Amino acid sequence: MPDPHRITEIRVAPVESAFGRQVGRNSRMEPYGYNQREWLTQFKTDSGLIGITNARPFMNRSSLLRLKNALQPLIGRDIFEFHTLSGQRVTGVNPRWETYLLEHGFVSYALFDLMGRAFDIPAHRLLGDPVSDSVEPYDSSLYFQDLIHPEEGAGAVAREASEAVAKGWTAVKLKIGRPGRWFEPQAGTERDIEVVNSVRDAVGPEIKILVDANNAYDGKLDLLETYIRETADAKTYWMEEMITEEIAGYRKLRGWRDKYTPETMLVDGEGDQGRNTIYWEMMEQELLDAIQPDMLHLGFWPFHKLALDIIEAGYDTKIAPHNFNGARIGLSGVVQFGAVTDRFTVAEDSTLEFDIYDDSAYEFKNGRIRVPTEPGLAITVNQDLYAKRHSNLELVVS
Repeated sequence: MPDPHRITEIRVAPVESAFGRQVGRNSRMEPYGYNQREWLTQFKTDSGLIGITNARPFMNRSSLLRLKNALQPLIGRDIFEFHTLSGQRVTGVNPRWETYLLEHGFVSYALFDLMGRAFDIPAHRLLGDPVSDSVEPYDSSLYFQDLIHPEEGAGAVAREASEAVAKGWTAVKLKIGRPGRWFEPQAGTERDIEVVNSVRDAVGPEIKILVDANNAYDGKLDLLETYIRETADAKTYWMEEMITEEIAGYRKLRGWRDKYTPETMLVDGEGDQGRNTIYWEMMEQELLDAIQPDMLHLGFWPFHKLALDIIEAGYDTKIAPHNFNGARIGLSGVVQFGAVTDRFTVAEDSTLEFDIYDDSAYEFKNGRIRVPTEPGLAITVNQDLYAKRHSNLELVVS
């Protein structure tokens, strides 16, 4: 067994960043706004190691007091007792902690960060040998910008997509689904079509365009066929959550995809841990080209095991981790996972910059993010800046 490193203290504080502009609605909610918050959580050990994670998944659904109660059992525990290991390779989860880690998947980010630092290896090497030294991210901040800038209409989305490409992204995701809430059905479908085609014209043929409807075409399958037919020339990389997951509807969706735009993937599953029967039925019937549970919610090992199980089952489904609310720390885990996963597709990047972190190991160049070779998650916290801005707001568990 490796030398013990016991957790002595956990500190949690809200850390904010800005998009640099207002991010608009999606098909279901009010404008996202100017800012994004992640709950920086620092695990300290008696050996002087610091591992980090983002506790936002817990904060989204509960209170600070419950977060403190959830983290308290970790104090005094050895960082290596949560997983089973063979040498420096994680092989499973200790049954004692299996339920806990499924409920609080974000904790595994800190544990993998700490284990990697203790072994002096990058976090991804705890899962396997790297298959890539970089991953492609996509800008996922292109919401209903036409409603933020109504005078520009669809051109507002096309302009911001072009700005993203100018900054180096080679893939962008557009929120569509305007028939869902903010438009009349026919008008909303027409605007979705106009947005996608305008973005394609603006960014050129080589840039990947992903679209996400947040299930807004439920009950509007005739309009969904119209949308797919009229955007066929845009050759989108994927269609995400066009309708709620169910077999009959997805068979129709696949049929239209095959007819009009066969190169486009059908993806779904961000709100689940990948174990719901419906996803396995969809994979079995070749209705799901990529599955996308949220990695910060699910955690390192369960995500890795999901990929292995899909391969063992003989399905061709790829893995496309959801990460929007995971922000900067969440993205680091997605990149680490992508480094060792043949089935990995692209990494969701909410495009935020947090000046409290040194994340220079994740160099973004030529449309790709470098996979760090530095230990753990390869992100360090500027402790002086943290003390100045955030220490008066922090929750301390010891």
